[in-house]
Amino acid sequence: MIPKPFGDTITKQDIDNLVANAVREGRTIEYKESGPGISDGDKKEFLADVSSFANASGGDILYGVPANRDADNRPTGLPDSPTGLTVNADEEKLRVESLLRDGIQPRIPAVRVEAVSGYPNGPVMVVRVAKSWAAPHMVVFKSSSRFFSRNSAGKYPMDVTEIRWAFGSSETLPEKIRAFRDGRLAKIIAGDTPVAMMARNLVVLHILPVMAFVAADKIDVTRVDASQLPPLYLPNRAAHGWDKRLNLDGLLTYTRSSEATCLYYTLLFRSGAIEAVDIVTLYAEAGAQKTVSLDYEPTITFILPKYLDLLRQLAVTPPVFLFLTMIGVKGYTMPVEARKFAPNDVIDRDILSLPEVVVDDFSRSPEVIMKPIFDAVWQSAGFRGSWNYDNQGKWAPRR
Repeated sequence: MIPKPFGDTITKQDIDNLVANAVREGRTIEYKESGPGISDGDKKEFLADVSSFANASGGDILYGVPANRDADNRPTGLPDSPTGLTVNADEEKLRVESLLRDGIQPRIPAVRVEAVSGYPNGPVMVVRVAKSWAAPHMVVFKSSSRFFSRNSAGKYPMDVTEIRWAFGSSETLPEKIRAFRDGRLAKIIAGDTPVAMMARNLVVLHILPVMAFVAADKIDVTRVDASQLPPLYLPNRAAHGWDKRLNLDGLLTYTRSSEATCLYYTLLFRSGAIEAVDIVTLYAEAGAQKTVSLDYEPTITFILPKYLDLLRQLAVTPPVFLFLTMIGVKGYTMPVEARKFAPNDVIDRDILSLPEVVVDDFSRSPEVIMKPIFDAVWQSAGFRGSWNYDNQGKWAPRR
C-alpha cells in the first residue's frame, strides 16, 4: 500500500517510488497494466478485487502499472515502469465509481479513485480502498453473490466459515462501541474526569471510530498538534486559549474556569476515539430558568469538522459512531426567544442520551450529520425539531 494516510493526495512520485523500491504485490497492493474492462467478466473481476481489499486490510490497486515477468513469462509481483492508461480520466473515474455503487453490497464506505498524470499513455488510475468496518461486502453484479478476501497471494473466495465469522464480527462491533460510550459516561457522571469540572451539568460529544475497536495500531499522541484538538466552544466565547497535557488515555486539551476546575476538555484517546465535554451549554445562574445555550448547535457544527479532519490526518478512516449526551438536564428548556414556556416544554429526564449517527464520509456537512441528533434534543422538550433549520430542513441558525 502506498505509505500515505487515506485522505492524502497520491502523487506521481509516490507511484515512481514503488518501482524504485521494488514494492512487490501482496495483501495490500496490486498492479494492473490495463484498466477495468467493459465486458461483464471484466467488471466482475474489478468488483472482486475491490471488495477483497475492503474485506481484508484495505489497499491500493494501480491501473496503468504493469507487473514484471521473469524469463519464463511468470509474474514476479514487482512493478514495471508505469505506462498509464489511454482514457479520459474524469470519465473513467465516473465509470468506476458507478460500478462500485451498483455492484457491491453493502456499499463500501471508503473508496477513492484518483488519476495521477505524467505517464506516456495517460494517467495511472489508483483505486484506494480502506479496510471496511461494514464488512463483509458481496459482489452482486449480474446476479453474482460472492464474497472475496485477500492474503499475500492475492484475492480468493471466502468459504462459509470465513463469511460466518465476518458477519459475527460486524454484528458485535456496535455493541462494543456503545459499551465503551456507556463506560465513559458512567465515569463522567461519577465525577471521574481527567480534569475537575466546574459543574455537573454537562454536554458530552463522543466520536468513536470503528477501527478504534478492532485495530491494534495506536496513535502516537506525542506527535499530535494540540492546536488541532480544540475544546468544545465557539471562537467568539470569552475563552480563546487552552492548556494541554498527556495522560494515560492520550492527549488532553482543557480550558480552566479557576485554578481548581475547568469549563471544557477534549480527550483524544490513543485508539483514535475523541471525547469532548462542555459545561457552558447547560450553565444556569442560581434561580434562573434552566435553558440549553443558543450557541450549542453552532458550536458543535463548528468544531465537528476540526475533529474529523484531525482523524483523517491520523489515518483514522470512516465510519465513526457519533454520540451526544446531555447530563443533568431535567427541567431544562430549549432556547426559544420571546416565548412563555408551558410545563411540558421541558426535558423530562436527567440524562438525555441521544440516538447515535454513523458518519461514513468525513467530508459530509456537519449540519447534515447532526440534524437527527439536534432534532431529537428539541423533541425531548416537546418540539417538532430543531429551530435552527428551515422548513426544508436546511441549516438556518438564528445567530
